[in-house]
Amino acid sequence: MRTRRLLVAALCGAFFATATAAQGCPTGTFWKRDTLPDVPTGLTGVSVIQGMCEGESAGIVFEMPANMPPQRITQVVAPWGAGLGVNGFQALLDVEVYDGVSFSGAFANMGTLVFSLTQAGAAEMNVQSHGLNTLDTSTFNIIVGNAPATGTPPVRRFAICFRTNLNLHPSGSCASGWPANFFTDNAQQPGLFCNNTITPQRTSLIEIQGQGWRDAALATVTGIPLCPIYYSGIWCIRCCSEDAYPAFYTTFGNGCPNSLGVSHLIPATLPRLGQNLFVIVDNLPFNLGLMITGASNSFSTLGPLPIDMTPVGMPGCNLRVSLDFMTTLVGGGSSASYLLAIPNSAQLLGAQLFQQPFVFDPPLNAFGGSLGDAATMQIGS
Repeated sequence: MRTRRLLVAALCGAFFATATAAQGCPTGTFWKRDTLPDVPTGLTGVSVIQGMCEGESAGIVFEMPANMPPQRITQVVAPWGAGLGVNGFQALLDVEVYDGVSFSGAFANMGTLVFSLTQAGAAEMNVQSHGLNTLDTSTFNIIVGNAPATGTPPVRRFAICFRTNLNLHPSGSCASGWPANFFTDNAQQPGLFCNNTITPQRTSLIEIQGQGWRDAALATVTGIPLCPIYYSGIWCIRCCSEDAYPAFYTTFGNGCPNSLGVSHLIPATLPRLGQNLFVIVDNLPFNLGLMITGASNSFSTLGPLPIDMTPVGMPGCNLRVSLDFMTTLVGGGSSASYLLAIPNSAQLLGAQLFQQPFVFDPPLNAFGGSLGDAATMQIGS
């Protein structure tokens, strides 16, 4: 890293407008630690850190609330700027996501690398000045929040990082500095000492060639502190996330009618760790049936699913779940309730099961019943 710092007052209206739809996140959680507005408008001062070389990385550490479940990263935001807010200077970045970060003084101890855009075989992220460049990562299934908490008090952390694979500015170099580079939120002139409010510790990361990952507030080059002369502020790196394993109970296959019609599975609660799942089964002519619960909706001991049950006396009916567990349903008023107590075990988080009721109806056909709608459940927190 070459340690020359450039302050710029950037024209933000045009370039931030391209990111407006992404800022704040349509759903889920919006993560940022910089002090810029969620959607900057007008003139917004930032600081371009010209000394970041190709092969080096900038990152932000995010801290998760204690009760937050694991998250899936759905979007990342990379700041790329140029002096005077000049547009059009491009770079190719790798996106890296780490689950778990701890600190030992100036050293940042990175946890598990759960995602690299380059290693995933995808194209590199193309960014350009001057603005907040967004990348949809919802298809990559990037999960954070599984790493154990560290420190006192214990905190779960994850990091969103960008590595410069290629800086395409026509006049820059690592030796002389790159006029287009990552930027922070600070536009104030540096003082004599690093200001922990402007450049808080354990927030921004720098991976320096020959040194590895460092806390940007405490990093040094040849013994010279980078903050406040050569680096100050917080990287304007942001991301969006959603619960990695949301609880749901949804129909995926239609049943066949009995004498009252098709039986439906109606969830009164959702499957969550440490709670009870309640499901109402309607249209029970004799107030009697079986809840079939399976680990698969594609294969069973009887063969691939679904299975046409016409040969066994249930014409027009399809078995859609594997026959792993069966629970008797006894109800009244043509419906019955089903209860499943879900243990409070983190190992069950994200587990999926499949259900379908067999409805007792002897006059209906040779088998004496029908199969209702089939549903998928996912255990959430």
